[in-house]
Amino acid sequence: MIKKLSGNIIVYGITNGFKSLVPILMLPILTIYLSAEDFGILSLIEVCILFLTPIVSLNINGSINVEYFKLEKKELSRYITNAFLLSIISFILISFLFLIFSNQIANILKTNDMLILWLPFFALLRVSTQVILGIFQISGESKKFALFSIFQTILDFGLSYLFVVSYAYGYIGRLAGVYIAFFISSLIAIYILYKSKLFSSPTFFYTKDILSFGAPLIPHAIGGTIIAMSDRFFISYFYDNEYVGYYTASYQVSSLMLLIGMSVNQAWMPIFFKMLKDKTDTKKIVKLILIISLFFLISMLFIMLLRDFIFDVLVDEKFFIAKEYFYWLLIGFFFQSLYFLVTNFLFYFKKTKLLASITFLGAIINIILNYIFIKYFGVIGVAYATAITWFIFLSYVSIQSVKVYKNENY
Repeated sequence: MIKKLSGNIIVYGITNGFKSLVPILMLPILTIYLSAEDFGILSLIEVCILFLTPIVSLNINGSINVEYFKLEKKELSRYITNAFLLSIISFILISFLFLIFSNQIANILKTNDMLILWLPFFALLRVSTQVILGIFQISGESKKFALFSIFQTILDFGLSYLFVVSYAYGYIGRLAGVYIAFFISSLIAIYILYKSKLFSSPTFFYTKDILSFGAPLIPHAIGGTIIAMSDRFFISYFYDNEYVGYYTASYQVSSLMLLIGMSVNQAWMPIFFKMLKDKTDTKKIVKLILIISLFFLISMLFIMLLRDFIFDVLVDEKFFIAKEYFYWLLIGFFFQSLYFLVTNFLFYFKKTKLLASITFLGAIINIILNYIFIKYFGVIGVAYATAITWFIFLSYVSIQSVKVYKNENY
């Protein structure tokens, strides 16, 4: 099992490392070709898209992953079709709301109305890629996961470089590069699902089950986005978008820790779900989680030591003020990586309502801490708030996961 886990970690690690090359390689390009203010606007737009994604997708990728081993292929295809239909309906409703309130949203993000109308569509483009990557992951097809991810990554970087550097379209060019790549990848994902016979005739038979799983995860995902991204809106309000740009640069550099956390969890989750299904001895599960947690700690300390070197390589000198926020954001990502491990318990046992309530509470705590700390400590205050929020979040989710595990007679 350790050998299999190590092999999957290597595959997912290399894949996610390659995927992360886009924001990492784009970081020096964007910090050269964009002003700090434009970089800040780009960050706020991306936050808005991430905020919309769980509402549009209804988290159907998560429900499909859970049902993958429980349904026969014919029923799974009906389930997936039903899930996509619900996501499309959600997209239409959200697009209508954005059409009505486009002026107000544009004023908040400080960009033009026409771009705002595209944001729900950008969120929709993420759905099919999430689904196909989730199926590759849960089915153990790590090579297909890697090939699909790497293809999208190369496309993303190539188009973004073309539009930002060659055509000088600024942050609009970066958005165009990302979402044209998503559009092409979405077409491929839909074709793969079709050829794999994972689409059926239209049906709403599983609607209740899909919504009962996915709907509670909407506040969970939104709460997670608030915890991860609301700091930028506080910086924009109390300071300006120039500081949002500095903070975002530090956020992207420190997210190397998050890359490690996500890669390990992607390799660990299918193994973990199978261990729970087989009712593997609790001591064995705990031992593996502790080993992974120690690996996270060592990784964080190593990244801390390399701070100056990483900034010299990835960030233009005019953004070096971002170093001030690095350590606290890195610690926050360390706690988030540990959170990934323990939250798997709640996903497996479908405790999404519990997870949603916990995340909603965490989002409220984060907003309060952001408001207090930015007033007393300045921009670095939101980095303090991020680290403290993830620690509180991790602690409470760990307690609840232990309770759920025991209640399920394991």
